[in-house]
Amino acid sequence: MKDGFYISAYINISKLGNLYHAGHRHDACIALWKKEEQDVSLVHYWELERLTGLKQQRLSFFDITQFKNIINDLLKDYAITLDDIVEIWGVPELQEDDSYLSKHMFPEYTLHGMAHLTSCLLMDMDLFRHEKILAFSVDGGSDSYIDAYDRQGRSEYDRYHFAGCYSKAEDHALNLFPVVSPAVLWGWALIRYNIREGSLMALASASESEAYYDMEQLFPFDEYIMGTTIRQRIFDMMDEIDHYTQEDVGVTFNYFDERFSIKENRISMVMKIIQQVSYKIMEKSIDDAIERFGILPEDTYLAMSGGFALNCPCNTYLMNKYHFKGFIAPPCVSDSGMAMGIGLSSFYVRTHGHFKFKLSHAYYGDGYNTQAFLEEKAFSDFIESVEAFDPFQVVKDMQEDIVMWFEGSAEIGPRALGARSLIGDPRWERTKDRLNEVKQRQWWRPVAPIVLKEKIGDWFHNGYESPFMLHALEVLEDKRAAVPAIIHEDGTARLQTIGEDSPQKYLYQVMKAFEGKTGVPIICNTSLNDKGEPIINRMEEACNFALRKHIKVGYFNGYRVCFKNHEQYEKEDVLERKLNMEIWQDPSQKQALIDQYNPYHISAKEIYVYIFTNLNKSIELFQLDDEKQKDIAKRIKELLKKDQLFNKQILLTRITNANMNRKKNVS
Repeated sequence: MKDGFYISAYINISKLGNLYHAGHRHDACIALWKKEEQDVSLVHYWELERLTGLKQQRLSFFDITQFKNIINDLLKDYAITLDDIVEIWGVPELQEDDSYLSKHMFPEYTLHGMAHLTSCLLMDMDLFRHEKILAFSVDGGSDSYIDAYDRQGRSEYDRYHFAGCYSKAEDHALNLFPVVSPAVLWGWALIRYNIREGSLMALASASESEAYYDMEQLFPFDEYIMGTTIRQRIFDMMDEIDHYTQEDVGVTFNYFDERFSIKENRISMVMKIIQQVSYKIMEKSIDDAIERFGILPEDTYLAMSGGFALNCPCNTYLMNKYHFKGFIAPPCVSDSGMAMGIGLSSFYVRTHGHFKFKLSHAYYGDGYNTQAFLEEKAFSDFIESVEAFDPFQVVKDMQEDIVMWFEGSAEIGPRALGARSLIGDPRWERTKDRLNEVKQRQWWRPVAPIVLKEKIGDWFHNGYESPFMLHALEVLEDKRAAVPAIIHEDGTARLQTIGEDSPQKYLYQVMKAFEGKTGVPIICNTSLNDKGEPIINRMEEACNFALRKHIKVGYFNGYRVCFKNHEQYEKEDVLERKLNMEIWQDPSQKQALIDQYNPYHISAKEIYVYIFTNLNKSIELFQLDDEKQKDIAKRIKELLKKDQLFNKQILLTRITNANMNRKKNVS
């Protein structure tokens, strides 16, 4: 394998996908790697939502030319172009040689599942070589972008989507086994309630209402891809709870929590059940692995990736129950980490595991020069003063109001880790209220703390490090009154730990100064973004946010910036991001392109269902009868003649397999 630069990407390329803002891959991302002999390093990581402003970025690149132009623009900071890239992985249109694909070593599993698995299992190759690791890839389901290109005719439906793996230091082997993913349940809840999984999780613990539901009715969960039978059980449970009334108090549930609406109470009851069922599913996978491989948890690391690994209460529950030696997971456990997983999976396949790599921190996103930005004077009418960094001044500022924090390169993953954050004093409930007001969030949404890692044991029960905010630890009872802004209803807090070795040097100084002043080694932290907006990427976007939200002070890479004239700032919306992937200039030009590439006027829903999503789920969701399916399939076959980027055989295979799966599940 040659030395040099490599790119791994998790993106869509499609004319129709671009025109209809669709794609069966979401959270698009691109990773730049450098290989020097056995040493592999992650040079830069781009999450496209940060560049486009489209949350969970599904928008496809229009064609290969647009993709190449945008990549070359991103590479300018490193004085290289695509001509300097040895290989590009994850984009079948750009890589004829598929020897990097995990199917050559692990044919029973989808690339999507293997990419999630390797993103945690191989994120520290020293641990992989010298320790025992039990790893799980648990998300909502695989995308078909790569697996549908299988030259042996195998589709994504022929493979396991979710994988467990036991790796022993003695043999370095990946002992794989299929597992059930609880994330599917949360996806069904999202569909049912149109509320994101994180909000559903928060609502589950925020309300005190609880159903007296026999969860055994929902088991067993013994299908590796949950089919119609299990889905029906879950939706029947939801239907039952959705009909609870005041007359059922004390019979089918305890009571309605008066702080919430009736609907919120019912959703909270459902999600408490979903959470407990999720625990049981993961317990079964772990118990089966312990029995099968003779695992001693105290000698073994637990590694997790996939969207379900964002479930902090479950991660903590598993660590506390089994007492694993440690926890391994990247900050980008969701699909935002797929480019990393594709890259690590490819290096493993191409080198047979003989490479060195360690993801030692989360800060691989874009960075900006504060002095150069200030010299541009784009916001000079709204900047009162610029001063040098003083950690004790930050403490004073936090005692007056929340503070905007912008330090170094952006963190990767869906959670703010002190690079693009809003921070505040945790000792007052009003801090949480202010943060939720600024971000237009429900009053009951919790605020995460950043904690000095050397003080975890003084403030948290069974405390251990959580550098990427993937655990919800219980705050010691005698400490809770001191930090009301970060406490969940169940007494836990979803924390990030930070130490002297963190790249966030300024933030660590603030933490130490705050502890010295107040005796509390904790501050409030939430992501720097508005409702429905990805985490802010550039300084211009941060200034726009501060002025719209009447935030007085922001810190930018060691500079204290005090804002003024907020009422004179005329922009009411978020600032437009740097990258615009739409290729049309006006509506008429867009319509002309639609007429060219969709001459049969197939609806956006039909295009989305049949091309950009997992078909067996989509057919269930939209309940299209057989005649309707045949009609759409016929029209899409004609449409494909106009867009050669879609492979006709792939689509027909997906439709056939989806119908076969549906009939099998029904029978």
